[in-house]
Amino acid sequence: NLLKFFTLLGFVTHWLACLWCLTLVLVDEGDGVPRWVDGFSANEEQVAAKTKDTAWKLYVQSFYFVSYTITSVGYGDIGPQNIIETIVLTWIVIVSGVLWTLVLGEACATISAMKPDEVAFHSTMDDLNRMMHDRLVPPQMKLRLRTFFLARKTAQRRQRQMQIIDGMSPGLAGEVVMELNRVWITKVRFLDNILKSSLSKTEGNGSFFYAFVVDVARSMLTAIHAQSEVFGQPQALYILSRGLVSRRLDPTHKKMELADLNVVNSAGAVWGVDFLVDLHLLEPAESLALTYVEAMMLKRETFLSLVERHDIYCTSLKAQVRRFCAWLAFQRAILRMAKRRRKKRDQAAKEKLA
Repeated sequence: NLLKFFTLLGFVTHWLACLWCLTLVLVDEGDGVPRWVDGFSANEEQVAAKTKDTAWKLYVQSFYFVSYTITSVGYGDIGPQNIIETIVLTWIVIVSGVLWTLVLGEACATISAMKPDEVAFHSTMDDLNRMMHDRLVPPQMKLRLRTFFLARKTAQRRQRQMQIIDGMSPGLAGEVVMELNRVWITKVRFLDNILKSSLSKTEGNGSFFYAFVVDVARSMLTAIHAQSEVFGQPQALYILSRGLVSRRLDPTHKKMELADLNVVNSAGAVWGVDFLVDLHLLEPAESLALTYVEAMMLKRETFLSLVERHDIYCTSLKAQVRRFCAWLAFQRAILRMAKRRRKKRDQAAKEKLA
């Protein structure tokens, strides 16, 4: 659109320049009336090819005059010298004003549309600054809020990208979603097994299992957390998209403390893969955001509702989920039993030394 309007601007400028040259035909030199071109005579006494006698010089001067008239620069070195030129120039000014307004409006609209993320971000920051000023927010909190929203720009851009994906056809959207989420899907063994089996099937219901994995990926919710914020829900799968997170692995402590931080996860980390088992078998879900954090989350209820929806065509899906839960529960039971026995052995050793 911007290129179209600049082409139109050049086209109109050309014809207005021709119209300005036409005034020299409407008012002949022999009429004894001053004309706009007469102002060049004093500066061209030693020049053989005078402007009034050279077509290309007349066009250049006319184009130059119309250009600065359209852009409202107005140097004043060329101007109307008789009533005919005044009438023609009046029409040139009217056309130029309308045209220049359209060009400026289109240019501003096009440039704004080039960076919609920046426009939305600056609008949000303006609203934030007004809110902090009106509510008398303390300086330290102002700094934390600005830091959080500056880091949140990426999340806003991803939300708009998901809206683009929602506008695609189901098949194309599924392909895009799988390309964007394939890395973390391979880290969840249950989903990875379903995906591999669906891709290896040349007939049957392999495409339905593939659609199930796509729906799981599209059902992930984006969670955003500020630095030093404690988060984490039980029976939820987490995929870390951005930032650093510390998690405690000792389930005996009820409160999140710095001494409990055993694992530091970076972008791409996956935890909560046991979100389908019972609460007493879960690993600790609480996590501490060491930096600004963006994470994707899938709740157990959402996953089970997807299983119910796809069970019509994926007849073995529920059986696979039950087998996965049973195997995971068996593993957790063995680990808990081993920890219990080790704890008893350590206590016995301490009592013996005492």
